[in-house]
Amino acid sequence: MADNENYELHPIKNFLEDYTGRKSIRLHMPGHKGQFGYEDDITEIPGADSLYMSDGIIAASEKKTADIFGARRTCYGTEGSSQIIKAMCFMAVKRYYEQKGMLSKKPIILAARNAHKSFIHASGLLEFDIKWMYSENSDDHFSICKCNLTPERVERYLVDLETEEVLDRVAAVYITSPDYLGNLLDIDGIAEVVHRHGLLLICDNAHGAYLRFLKEDLHPLSHGADIVSDSAHKTLPILTGGAYMHISHNAPEGIEQSAKKAMLMFGSTSPSYMILKSLDELTEKIKEEDFIRAQKYIGELREIVPCLEGEPFKITIPVYKFGLNGIEVFERLRHANMEPEYADRDYVVTMWSPYNKFPVESIWFKRMITEIIEETKGTLEAEFADIAVKKFDCRPRVRYQPYEVLYTSSEMVEVSDSIIGRVAADQLAPCPPAISPVVIGEVIDEDVVNVLKYYDVKTIEVLKN
Repeated sequence: MADNENYELHPIKNFLEDYTGRKSIRLHMPGHKGQFGYEDDITEIPGADSLYMSDGIIAASEKKTADIFGARRTCYGTEGSSQIIKAMCFMAVKRYYEQKGMLSKKPIILAARNAHKSFIHASGLLEFDIKWMYSENSDDHFSICKCNLTPERVERYLVDLETEEVLDRVAAVYITSPDYLGNLLDIDGIAEVVHRHGLLLICDNAHGAYLRFLKEDLHPLSHGADIVSDSAHKTLPILTGGAYMHISHNAPEGIEQSAKKAMLMFGSTSPSYMILKSLDELTEKIKEEDFIRAQKYIGELREIVPCLEGEPFKITIPVYKFGLNGIEVFERLRHANMEPEYADRDYVVTMWSPYNKFPVESIWFKRMITEIIEETKGTLEAEFADIAVKKFDCRPRVRYQPYEVLYTSSEMVEVSDSIIGRVAADQLAPCPPAISPVVIGEVIDEDVVNVLKYYDVKTIEVLKN
């Protein structure tokens, strides 16, 4: 058996080491019986605890992680932040009905428009209404991934809902920070506004789990968010699917009691112990000196390579400023054996971490970007120049909430002016989370069609007439 000190440090890892070391005859699931390199892939045998009723090694590991992040409670997830987002919405809706009564009108979640598609799925499944918050118009180049929401903007939306006499139906305010381009919201300011109105602040921090470990703690949980979703595998040394739900010490008392029930509703009853082990090993892998070194090299890159302000470990290049097409730059980088995270016509997104090979990889990236900018300078195509401005006002009219049309018949149609007036049957955006030009239940208008054409979207799903 592992010693007690190690068990306290890595409960799941050490249990698995003990079990595999015994070489037991496995007369339980899964079918590979520990062969093919899957020794750590087990089911809920005695002593292994149960993810959604944890009171043993998983609970101990979650408690350890909660202490690391400064949370009242942290719950592990093995199906990414998509599971966590739905669970957070369930908790908000449950609290609403507990306070208002089951015969109350449908709850509302006030959400930044760049919500991940799983948030819209949550609306369909949980039957809450969505009220969208959009960025203010600005002189910045439009991006379908950016929603620069200010505390003042959130305040105005809440005041508008109060004027409409529906503020009492709001179950929570939902934001995404950082967004896909790395833009960070003023969580402190937004939290102050939301809490002053007596509401719950939910934050999708899928791309920002690592923010807790920087010199300046930028994690939303540390700045006022009540419930936070971390897609841990995106920015930490965690297997794909590993995620956290963090509940703040300042969140309403008792809300954490429904966390596991909420996650079970949207997750498999057979969670991966290999993913749980990787979550358990976080403290073993996270080294302060690695983050200090990474911040140094990535910081130097950010000073040399033209990129957007925002989260420290994401380098997003606004290639449109140099007359370049982001898709072409993306392919140039891939040809040079570099795989960016994402690209559209206007931006190329790259994600860095302490586990890149510095300085070699950063030097090659800097050289390649410099070469591309110098060699490929051009001009934006005239046919898209006007559309880039019009897109700021792409705010389609809501005809139905997602749950009202989730099960209706639909069809795929070509994107053309002929679809103006049709109702979308799915959300559509080139990346998640993103500002979808149209969401299920919304009416397609001319601006929506222009955005779809700009991003070279060929077909869209609409409700049948």
